[in-house]
Amino acid sequence: IEFELRKINSIFTHIEKFDFGNRQNLNKFTEPFKKEDLKPSYYMRRIKNLLASANIQTNPAVWLLTNAIFPWDFFHGYRLKKYKAQIAKILPIWLERFYELEALSSLANFAWLNENYIFPQLLEKEQSNQFEFIQVGHPLLDVNKKVNNDFGMVNNDVIIITGSNMAGKSTFLRTLGVNLCLAYAGSPVDAQVFRTKMFRLFTCIRVSDSVTDGLSYFYAEVKRLKALIDELQIQDDKPLFFLVDEIFRGTNNKERLLGSRAYIKALTGNNGLGFISTHDLELVKLADEIDQIKNYHFRDEVIDDKMIFNYKIQEGPCPTTNALKIMKIEGLPV
Repeated sequence: IEFELRKINSIFTHIEKFDFGNRQNLNKFTEPFKKEDLKPSYYMRRIKNLLASANIQTNPAVWLLTNAIFPWDFFHGYRLKKYKAQIAKILPIWLERFYELEALSSLANFAWLNENYIFPQLLEKEQSNQFEFIQVGHPLLDVNKKVNNDFGMVNNDVIIITGSNMAGKSTFLRTLGVNLCLAYAGSPVDAQVFRTKMFRLFTCIRVSDSVTDGLSYFYAEVKRLKALIDELQIQDDKPLFFLVDEIFRGTNNKERLLGSRAYIKALTGNNGLGFISTHDLELVKLADEIDQIKNYHFRDEVIDDKMIFNYKIQEGPCPTTNALKIMKIEGLPV
């Protein structure tokens, strides 16, 4: 116990003694570490001394003689229980403030490491635009290689993104998701302009099967997509922002197309907006039936038997495919 207390005491003592100067918010935030009757060092020092005193058990002769004269173990057990009751009230406060301070430090470090990032602008609920992103990129991609994109949305639309393999569909969805998470956490984002309303976020990306639960990939995806429908039915001031990567890819072509058409139609007309990537080019026809559905795509070119991608999102359905081209380049029979 003493060893574990020593580790946590070093952290709490550092916060307790650190001088935050005239930073009023930080001084107020760390008050539970600095008030005389709440200081961690006050309690930790007494518990440490108590445990050291109780450590005479390591010397059997001294321990036996002491307990024969005075109820040494009983006394120290009683004192430890008393300190435990006192700390039980304030330890959750210390830990909660420490956890939040650690998270804020991580965000501050992220901002310092990425000085070219900008802080997002949160739009009021009454404003017409849902969001506007200019030159938004994924923070984990190499700055010398990544391609940033522009995108904006006024209405609660459902965007179908088509495109060839490796063209950038999944990366674009992740780019939007991770930057929204950063924005709502109070962090800078990888963009030149980032204006957005407050959304509830929901993703169906990298769904996996489970041997232990007896779930196939397709069934796991169905359960996740059902959860998305349920979230859309919730009455909330904040619309749902959803990202679905390669919908129903775990089943055959015919049923995937029929299921995807019915599902995407069900997403429209609700308190939500989002993006769905797919390889099923037949789904782009939904935009002709429902105004709320829009088509965008990523495209590729083959030049001298090499795949060339520009990773720029463009309006309309994808005019190219590349599966057979990739197979041929890698020497597979086509």
